[in-house]
Amino acid sequence: MSAFSSLPVFLQTLIPLLLFVEAVLELGLFIYQLSHRSKLHDNLPSLVIFAFLLTLLFSVTQGDPFEGKDAFLLNAPWLIFITVILLGIVHFAFALTREYRRRKNMLSPFSVKDATDKLPMGLCFADPNGRIVLCNDRMRHLSFALSGREFQITEDLEKALEHPDKSIIVNGDCYILPDKTVWQFRKQHITVDNDENWLQMTAHNVTELYNGNVRQTAINDELKEVNRKLQKMYERMADDIKEKEILDLKIHIHDTIGRSLLTIRDIIESDENTDKKLEALQEATAVLTSDRVTASGTMEEVVQTAEILGVTVMTDGCLPADSLAEELTVVAAKECVTNCIRHAGGNEVYISINGRKDVFDITITNNGAAPSGPIKEGSGLSSIRHSIESAGGEMHTAYKPRFELLLIIPKDATSFI
Repeated sequence: MSAFSSLPVFLQTLIPLLLFVEAVLELGLFIYQLSHRSKLHDNLPSLVIFAFLLTLLFSVTQGDPFEGKDAFLLNAPWLIFITVILLGIVHFAFALTREYRRRKNMLSPFSVKDATDKLPMGLCFADPNGRIVLCNDRMRHLSFALSGREFQITEDLEKALEHPDKSIIVNGDCYILPDKTVWQFRKQHITVDNDENWLQMTAHNVTELYNGNVRQTAINDELKEVNRKLQKMYERMADDIKEKEILDLKIHIHDTIGRSLLTIRDIIESDENTDKKLEALQEATAVLTSDRVTASGTMEEVVQTAEILGVTVMTDGCLPADSLAEELTVVAAKECVTNCIRHAGGNEVYISINGRKDVFDITITNNGAAPSGPIKEGSGLSSIRHSIESAGGEMHTAYKPRFELLLIIPKDATSFI
């Protein structure tokens, strides 16, 4: 095996240089371990390797020039030096990796600060003198948002909470920042080394909770408004029911008086003998004094009553029995029979009923004289219009070429309050 002295000059220079670098690295590792470990025996491998590398370095670089002696290991196999260098590199890499893992897992003041900075909440601690000794990033950002500067003592935080920046909205104990986040601040005394005067201050992000409360308040306000409107509607419904009852009574009185007066007129003008006239007159006047209130009736009753008055009612089509459409049509038919006699001088009334998809079309005409102008609705027609429109329908009148009353009534109409 070749000796170290037989190597080229370049390798004879490179190997000592590598030994020197390895020795310096091992010395640095030993010093680092010594400063971070309390037990000396844990650091001995680095010290032993450093001493061994230094010895090899001197063995090939240091001779005695006065006595003419060369370095004592110049004739040693060069492979020994390469092996030592490789083992030193392996040891240094292994030791450095181990120190890095130990450093990473070791609890230190820096690791505590790093841990608090990762918290989503704001956190700071103050000693008994009020000096803040630890403040995480979140609390530091909040301090700038509240006061424009970083908190140094607890009094800074208290002043910032009492008089925050103008951009901060305060609602109770909640502070709304310009970025729309909402924060609550809390402080409490803690015990450190048997001293109970240490202070812990925290800031909690309550944005979701605050927004939820705002939405709930808005919903409650809407519900109160709905309840108020419902109460008014119930009160108005009572008035509408009374109004409908009055309207039914007015229609009944209007129809009854109209028919009775027409009957009395026909009796007086008829050619029958006096006894029959008196008997018929008593029946007609009995209707005026009757306390029966039948606001509508049926189409058959309309036909029979009209026949007594000398008017023939001809109907084309039919309506569902006991339906609101029939009730409204009966009221309108009675009014048209009365008006046919009083205003048109006719003796026939025509009622046409046609059903469409969702509505009934009812057309009422007569054979009397056509009106001279647009129809002026009296109390009878006005009451009918009110009832039809309240049920969701429509009422139209025409005077050319003859009087015509058109009713459009929904098939599903159930009330005309």
